[in-house]
Amino acid sequence: MKKVIYSLIIVLSIITSSCNDDNTTDQTSVIELTFDNRISASQDLSLNTSTFVNQNNETIVTNELKYIISNITLIQENGTTFEYPKADSYFVINEEDPSSLQVNLTGVPVGNYTQIAFGIGVDQSKYPLDGGVLNFVPQAEEAGMLWNWAAGYKFIKFEGTFTPQGGSENPFIIHVGSHGTNLDNYKFVTLPLGNSITVATGTTADVNVDVFVANIIDATNKIKLEDASDIQVDPVNAPKIAKNLESAFQAQ
Repeated sequence: MKKVIYSLIIVLSIITSSCNDDNTTDQTSVIELTFDNRISASQDLSLNTSTFVNQNNETIVTNELKYIISNITLIQENGTTFEYPKADSYFVINEEDPSSLQVNLTGVPVGNYTQIAFGIGVDQSKYPLDGGVLNFVPQAEEAGMLWNWAAGYKFIKFEGTFTPQGGSENPFIIHVGSHGTNLDNYKFVTLPLGNSITVATGTTADVNVDVFVANIIDATNKIKLEDASDIQVDPVNAPKIAKNLESAFQAQ
């Protein structure tokens, strides 16, 4: 009889342990992802006001800055990845709209995360306007991030004025997206977190991403706006802007 009771205790212990493991696996929480558009590490971006000087000695004033973030992936210190649900993973970040600068990611598995990855724009699998992300289309359209149903999305809208050294002020327009399969300007970046974050039940973890505006035109490729002040469906300069965007983001 004692052997039977002892055996039952062992079985119950195993079942209880398995249930606890399952509960742990299913535990999720929230990450608040904040995008902070900046001129430099010490200077925040202020539309229509703050300036920077590029390496071509042009003084830049930003009047509008919007971009699309997509396909967010979080990476734990042990290499485990969590891909945010694709259908809900498309966002317009608009400097003029403070509420758009914070993205709440729900259902994130508990754990210690050391990297974040995301797309800048919309990937080819959802382009130009795939049915899987039709819930995002009205948001993109309202924000002015669509050319039309045939051409698809604008990945970034960067507009303002530039003043060459010794010259007069002029407007500039930079709208970059992909156009079919021949001009794919979608970029996917993986950023190390400055400090690892712990996602635990009952708490909200914070991830901040600084976005350095100057890098849009002044990074790997140095764009002289006096030579190219209207970059839209541009097979030469649009890929250069897309490449620069890879270095504009830095996670904290």
